[in-house]
Amino acid sequence: MDEIKNQKSVKVLSVVTIISFICCISLIKIAAERPVSPQFCARCHSMEPSFNSWKETVSCNAVCLDCHTHDRSGKTLSVEMEDKSCTTRDCHPREELNSQVSNYANVVSFRHATHIKEYDTNLRLKCTGCHSYTGNDESEGVKASHFSIDATACFICHFTKGNGPPILKTQESMAIDDCLLCHNDVQVETEIYDKVFDHLKYEKRLGVACTNCHFETVQGSGGVESKSCYYCHTKVPKAYAGPARMHEDHVKEHKVPCSPCHNRIVHKWDDTYSRFLSAEGDKERQKEERLESAHGNGSPNPINSFIRQSEEGLFDTVPFRVQSEIYRGVGGRGVKGLPDPMFLATVNCIACHTDNNDLKVVPTVCNSCHERGFEKILQEQKELVSRMVKTLSDLIKESRDQGIPDEQIDTATYNYELIMKDGSYGVHNIKYIKDLIAFSIDHLQENIND
Repeated sequence: MDEIKNQKSVKVLSVVTIISFICCISLIKIAAERPVSPQFCARCHSMEPSFNSWKETVSCNAVCLDCHTHDRSGKTLSVEMEDKSCTTRDCHPREELNSQVSNYANVVSFRHATHIKEYDTNLRLKCTGCHSYTGNDESEGVKASHFSIDATACFICHFTKGNGPPILKTQESMAIDDCLLCHNDVQVETEIYDKVFDHLKYEKRLGVACTNCHFETVQGSGGVESKSCYYCHTKVPKAYAGPARMHEDHVKEHKVPCSPCHNRIVHKWDDTYSRFLSAEGDKERQKEERLESAHGNGSPNPINSFIRQSEEGLFDTVPFRVQSEIYRGVGGRGVKGLPDPMFLATVNCIACHTDNNDLKVVPTVCNSCHERGFEKILQEQKELVSRMVKTLSDLIKESRDQGIPDEQIDTATYNYELIMKDGSYGVHNIKYIKDLIAFSIDHLQENIND
């Protein structure tokens, strides 16, 4: 009896084993041949961010193994993507890409043909060199996209400067860092305080370069430091010195983004200008005017100093804060100022202060942008402001001698010290400086007459 039971158990176990084996083989075969959807991959692989970005941003019917495969067999998964996966006849045929001119961000006329060639130092971009997964970066306002253009790659190629090969040129013989290569839609004429500013006049007739005014719109060197290697490697062979070998292994043979190796390059308006040029600019200015702060570090040359001991150091916290605020038309008391016209034209400090070692400005530097002889007009205005400042200084001293309470002359004293700390005698914002002095003089004269 027991023998019969054992035989039945063996038969049942054999059948179960055979069925299980068949099921396993079938599942392996199905998995090896082709997962039907990215959901299939996501069940095992830790790829939730990538899966979600694919689901939200990829509009075609491509699944993981359409792109992430070594040999287009649809069987072997690869994290990296080969160009041939992108340029199939069903997706983005190379002939079609090379014959088209794309319009990136409604600004740049982009040609694929000029970007997929091989350049010096073994630099041959793959599709994924520019088109790649961009993760979330809330601080920069970047939303994750599975396969979008990585603008940092553009900046590194176009703006990196160093001791390498000379800057590349386009078919039209324009340097690839030429502003007009992208910004060819700049408004020729713009109105600033009821006066027309003509870009062509400055660019063509006076020969003023974009960077003479729009400084610091490109920040960062794009250089490569050896410490960057250790983000990925524990040991770096000495043979890897030089861009040729680095580009061959990281860009030509594999898909490594530019940014982990190259120092960051930022291309945007300076934050100071961004606040004023954005919709939030007015709110920011109102906030600063309420604070009436005036901190900075200038080179004062006061006629007299009336500031009280308790207020010393008020202007000496942030370098050149006073000059920056005067330029923007804020910081003084009793007058609602306006930014200097050159601030609205985004003229940076270094446009005039061209010597990094000496902050003094050679008067003739004005003629680079303004009509010849402008430096004489500027000097006349500085002399006028100097006389006004002397008048204000004398009135403050007279008010003190007459015993007028400090609280009645505080505003005038504050404005005087602010103007002296700025040290430009009106150059940084002639109208605002003259308005501050005129207001302070009138205020003191009223107190003296009373």
